[in-house]
Amino acid sequence: MSQRVPDTADVVVVGAGTAGAVAARRVAASGARVLVVERRRACDVGRKICGNAITGDGVAAIQKRVSPPAGPEIAMRVEAGAMALPDRETVLDIPGTGVILNRLVFGQRLVRDAVEAGAHLIDGCSCVGWADRAAGRIRVRLDDDTDAEVTAGIVIDATGYRALLTRGGGPSHDDEVKRSDVGIGYREIAPVAEPFERPVRATVALSPDGASGGYGWIFPMGDRLANVGLGGPLVGTAQTIRSAFAAFRERPDGPRFLAPIDAGTGLLPLRPPLASMVGDRFMAVGDAACQTNPLHGGGIAPSIIGGAMAGEVAVRAVGRGVPSTQALWAYNVSFMREIGAVHAAHDVLRRFLAALPARDFTFLAAVLWRAGAAGALSGPAPRVPVAQAVRLLAGASARPGLAMAFARAARLMETARRLYEDYPESPDRLERWRSRVRGVAKAASGFGGARG
Repeated sequence: MSQRVPDTADVVVVGAGTAGAVAARRVAASGARVLVVERRRACDVGRKICGNAITGDGVAAIQKRVSPPAGPEIAMRVEAGAMALPDRETVLDIPGTGVILNRLVFGQRLVRDAVEAGAHLIDGCSCVGWADRAAGRIRVRLDDDTDAEVTAGIVIDATGYRALLTRGGGPSHDDEVKRSDVGIGYREIAPVAEPFERPVRATVALSPDGASGGYGWIFPMGDRLANVGLGGPLVGTAQTIRSAFAAFRERPDGPRFLAPIDAGTGLLPLRPPLASMVGDRFMAVGDAACQTNPLHGGGIAPSIIGGAMAGEVAVRAVGRGVPSTQALWAYNVSFMREIGAVHAAHDVLRRFLAALPARDFTFLAAVLWRAGAAGALSGPAPRVPVAQAVRLLAGASARPGLAMAFARAARLMETARRLYEDYPESPDRLERWRSRVRGVAKAASGFGGARG
């Protein structure tokens, strides 16, 4: 029997993934009428092609908004990391802890929390698109192929990379996602022939064969089970992702994997967040808003933070009865200053590293590791000890060109970070801010000449 779709709701969340579930729970807990539309069956919510890893910093950030993963939601606690450099020989020890999730179990809990808070979940129900954008009305298709329409005070797009409503006119300010800003990944959950050694280490290989500018990963999910995958830019990688993964999976220096029990390919945005994630009666969260970290593709913690922030602002807007762009703008401000600033700096670094030859990439990574800057680059506050690293680069092997290029990149990272920390307080200042962002992007596009 088909489920009945209500005609109206205070908030409709399209997509019950990480960001959507967290946003729905926050709004429903306020007593507002929340409808969650999910195209998958409820029992499949939480399945996603992903590395399923969260750093210790990410877990701490999550804990401020929702109950962090615990118990069976955690497949394995990671005690250290290893980074294999593009020369195929150098492996750096990376300090830090984290967790590898049982993503399905964690996702199911987030959805259950939203439903228990009062959200109405309709699964097996696909959003077709806008029925009336100005009125906040969307069209959905049920599992019996019948269509229905629902009008919301606020529509929250949590449809992931598809960004169905966002790209269909959601925000009041368009922001194109270019093919060059899209990543593709192939991942398998596979048993390993021999148990992992202790301490448990998460391994990342930078720019493996066939995925220049990308990375492969091996994340233990138990003594004899791993999440193993490979990701890279869509442009130049898409046609070879499976063959590149096969080469990475069968590396002689890695574990011996048995037949996978799950596999798949996924797409994700690799760029800073959309310049505006809101419009009249509209908000975008998670991958739909490009909230994934552009450097390493991590999106679980940012999506939870984005979902929570969006939910908090939506509660206030519903209470006032004025879900305008201006009323929802605080969500933009909060996310950009806390998360967007880090992602903007990481996007500059991504572009710089992608322009380096493998030889320079390897040399630079080793120097930064010796300078203690590896964590600063990828951590929550990407402030690089520029002077120290430049001295090492210039003196270690007479590479003034590489030293100068890195110093320029580090300064541009800092410029990007400060620009997003100064995100405008109101929509009328957005275009001026965007022109400055475009200036940073143009400067980063000149990294093609970086050489040692």
